[in-house]
Amino acid sequence: MITIDYAERIIMFSDGLPKHSAMTIHIKPLNQCPHHIDALARALYTEWHDFAPWSDMRKILDRYHHALTAAAPLPKVWMAENGHGALLGSASLKEYDLQHYPEERYWLGDVFVMLEHRGCGAGGALVKTCLQAARLLEIDKLYLYTPDMQPLYARYGWRETDKRQVNGETVSVMVLDL
Repeated sequence: MITIDYAERIIMFSDGLPKHSAMTIHIKPLNQCPHHIDALARALYTEWHDFAPWSDMRKILDRYHHALTAAAPLPKVWMAENGHGALLGSASLKEYDLQHYPEERYWLGDVFVMLEHRGCGAGGALVKTCLQAARLLEIDKLYLYTPDMQPLYARYGWRETDKRQVNGETVSVMVLDL
């Protein structure tokens, strides 16, 4: 079980607040905060419902309840909370995430930060946690796909290996050697 606390800095925008403020981000496995599943599912559905895997609220809920009760090491879901216990986002380590890549087993997926908390460092903390967990599981190569976050992942050393259509959008497939 991995529980990591990150103290991240956030940049406040021109709303009269100080330019920098501290936010505590707690990264917890899903089984420590299952009460966030409904809110996360609603947010994922709202953001991504145009794409097949996210177009059915019941399937989204089922996916997270399965991850909560799965006996296998994967899928593994982490949730980010602020210091007050509010949901910031989530990310997952998964197996065989893209049918176009049946030979590629391990994937970082479902990286999501709630709209009102974007830019606070939660996404980076979630990705770092997933990478740490992958290393602990002795995974040597991790994949992901993204339509628009290539620069973010490149900061962590990911490199693009392919572009293709997935669920109606062009995405980059990226790999990271661990």
